[in-house]
Amino acid sequence: MWLMQKYLKPIIFIGLFAIPFIPFLVSSSFFFPFITTKAFVFRLLIEIIFAAWVLLVFLEPQYRPKKTPVLYAVLSFLLIIGIADLFGVSPAASFWSNFERMDGFITLLHLGALFLVLSSVFGEKDWKRWWNTTLVASLLMVFYCLLQLIGSVPIHQGGVRIDGTLGNATYLAVYMLFHIFIALYMVLQARGDKAMRWLYGILIFGQLFVLYHTATRGAILGLLGGLFIIAILNLKNREDRLVRKASILFLSLLAILVISFTAIRQTSFVQNSPVLSRFTQLNFNDVYQGRYYVWPMALEGFKEHPILGWGQENFMYIFQKYYSPEMYNLEPWFDRAHNIFLDWANAGGILGLLSYLSLYAALLYVLWKNKNFSYLEKSIIAGLVAAYAFHNFFVFDNLISYILFFSLLAYVSTGSGHIISEKPVSPVAVKRIALPAVAIVFLLPIYFWNIKPLLGNIYLIEALKSIQMGDFENTGQYFKKAYSSSALGRTEAAYHLAANSVAVLESNFPLEKKNEFYAFAKETVVREAERYPNDSRLQILAGSFLVSTGFPDEALIFLERAKILTPGKQQVYFDTGSAYFAKNDPVTGLAFFRKAYDLAPDYSEAKIIYLIGAIYAGDRTIENKLISELPPKIISNDNRIQSAYKAVGR
Repeated sequence: MWLMQKYLKPIIFIGLFAIPFIPFLVSSSFFFPFITTKAFVFRLLIEIIFAAWVLLVFLEPQYRPKKTPVLYAVLSFLLIIGIADLFGVSPAASFWSNFERMDGFITLLHLGALFLVLSSVFGEKDWKRWWNTTLVASLLMVFYCLLQLIGSVPIHQGGVRIDGTLGNATYLAVYMLFHIFIALYMVLQARGDKAMRWLYGILIFGQLFVLYHTATRGAILGLLGGLFIIAILNLKNREDRLVRKASILFLSLLAILVISFTAIRQTSFVQNSPVLSRFTQLNFNDVYQGRYYVWPMALEGFKEHPILGWGQENFMYIFQKYYSPEMYNLEPWFDRAHNIFLDWANAGGILGLLSYLSLYAALLYVLWKNKNFSYLEKSIIAGLVAAYAFHNFFVFDNLISYILFFSLLAYVSTGSGHIISEKPVSPVAVKRIALPAVAIVFLLPIYFWNIKPLLGNIYLIEALKSIQMGDFENTGQYFKKAYSSSALGRTEAAYHLAANSVAVLESNFPLEKKNEFYAFAKETVVREAERYPNDSRLQILAGSFLVSTGFPDEALIFLERAKILTPGKQQVYFDTGSAYFAKNDPVTGLAFFRKAYDLAPDYSEAKIIYLIGAIYAGDRTIENKLISELPPKIISNDNRIQSAYKAVGR
């Protein structure tokens, strides 16, 4: 028993101190490598750490959770969202999420476990080491981003907005936002150590430089807002007169900055800057921004399910119902409201939103009640919370920002309450009962939550690689294994299977193998569409797949469902029209192409599809009308239009 106790704490601490380096994990062996690599490692680490902690709390009561408002807020949040997910539109999607996001309730459970361990195990010295460790990690990230800026390392998103090893400029921005405030906080912790203060100051400069070059407006404005909150709070700082004067000076400089930028916002200097010009484009009434459409959708979704919402990962059902045809120039599907508060209102209703807001409220309440923090330290943490909340008003969270937020919750919660129970458990009982039970309970999640989904992820990327290389020998087997390995990623496997079937079927692959591949592809796509009959995207997928492979009558069944679910989506009418043309009914087919065109007459793709339909249908009147509306360059360069003319002998 003593031997077990000896190794439990090292396992916990090594695991916890490895977490700050998760942002650097990227493996091209995984599908969505910037997301899945980090998520799988985080989940595996947390499961090992949490299992060791459960055994430790039986043996050493001082490591048990403390009763604090933050603990109750976290547990309430998990409970309410769990219930909302269970009774939501798609509980499976709510729990598992997908490879693109790796979110869902399974992630919340791991974050809750992280909070419990951090808030129970860490003392003051441990926290100082941990914050310094994550600052070291942020320094390494700064160096990596500098390499991106000088061109030694590619920017993964393309363009000029650096994204580090997070693969997304917005994710990098909130990562730097957190660490700027953490470094500022550690400056105060390094009282009397001038060298360390200089190091923290240099680090803050580097973090600010990187944040600026992410060109993420929400994070940069959040930073200014957070600093504004710190300054406002310290106008009443009775502990340090110098800080009060510095706050007045900062507020004055901030006012000058805002006035000056407003005055020069139309100058060439600002307009030619890829970062500053983005701040001149802030306009919530801009119809070319997704939020113009998506935020009202989210409000309508909230009105429809106001108590417990739709469940996590189900925003797509709101999106398809309230889709506007004028969104043709935006991304085809939104799975988030791009506002964390609207997202939680949709995921968990008013109860879910209030439970999420209670995390902020509990943190600030415990913070200002805790006498171990100085007034300035409290104001810096409050400024960080304000900056993070402002940033999240325009985006959604990701795993790394969640880790930092739940770590902050744990830090403020540490030492502010009493241990739930100080009664020790017999070492014999722990050895005979707790140890085997923990081993069984935690080995199952490791296998079903990590190993099987991870294998499915690898099989999917291998299937896509084989298609890209034109080596179809094992493509079907890879897709079969990807689809059957785990519920996580199953729908994504079906999407890519359907999207890439034509490449396999048009190749020189043996006919017998093609037939086998097609049979599996059709069975899989149809099964997914039948499993989720209210998912418009899956109905369109099945319909489009069946049209392209010569089964228009079967396709129309799914496309009719899609038309009911999302009547404003042009793609439904494109595929439906194509199905009727495949049935040798060009009149009906052309009518559906016209419907897509009428939904948004400025949509170039709708004009092109309508024109192609008119060519095949032999309707010269419509053809000439559309030719007059399209630029000549499009008509001469679009291979589909040329193919249509060739097919009718013109």
